Amino acid sequence: MGLAFCAIATAGTAGAQGIWDDPAFALYRQAVEAMDRKDYAKASELSGQAIAQQPTHVLAHYLRGQAAMFQSRWEDAATAFAKAAEIYPGSFAAQRDLGGALEQLNRVDDATRAYEAALILRDQDDLRLRLAFLLLKAGQQPRALTHLQTLADRDTKTPEVWSTLGRLAYEKNDLAGAEKAFTRAATLRDDGRAWFNVGVVRTRLNDLPGALQAYEKAAQHGETREPAQKEVAKVREAMKGPSTGTAPDRAVPGSAPGQPVPTRRY
Repeated sequence: MGLAFCAIATAGTAGAQGIWDDPAFALYRQAVEAMDRKDYAKASELSGQAIAQQPTHVLAHYLRGQAAMFQSRWEDAATAFAKAAEIYPGSFAAQRDLGGALEQLNRVDDATRAYEAALILRDQDDLRLRLAFLLLKAGQQPRALTHLQTLADRDTKTPEVWSTLGRLAYEKNDLAGAEKAFTRAATLRDDGRAWFNVGVVRTRLNDLPGALQAYEKAAQHGETREPAQKEVAKVREAMKGPSTGTAPDRAVPGSAPGQPVPTRRY
């Protein structure tokens, strides 16, 4: 949970009740046990009873949100996590899970605010990645790019970050940036589509030896074997020209700047 209470013993009889025996906390403890049994409906009921005993019981609100989340009751989950975050604004978990519930409800702006509040509390790369792709899906490319670039600056080991940066750079005709990002993605995960994209960009940069190397790697993967082999043949033919590594006399189809990607892009 990331939240805990410390019960302080006081003078009295050896069998005196502690705070965990009080109704609100006893019910919360039973709710936790129900969660452990994956009895989410019971956990929701018991956490609700605990809240009735103590309306500001932040642990019970958070647990109620978790129980709702596991039942895909996203409105109830968002309400519970929002209350937990209101009571305890410094809870990373409450802000993060509030964002997750709101994302499920397609409330992009509200989810973004919750994720950003969580990131202020704890700058977690996985959450920043989640926010970046939420923003991309919502068509908010500039905001997404800021988060993706932050991850790239930290040399993220997540290939999807680099492949997305490569695609965005390619769409802006930033071929050098696209080549760097696609190559990083392919290096992190040996994937046929990634290597094919590297080949596409290197072809447009007229780096024919580099393109050949990338297409040959793409040809080693079943899903890109056939198109990659076709590109290998085209590049080898182009390299027979007098100036290897520069623009050939007969351009590889689609390789001229501003034209479509050769054959296809994955």
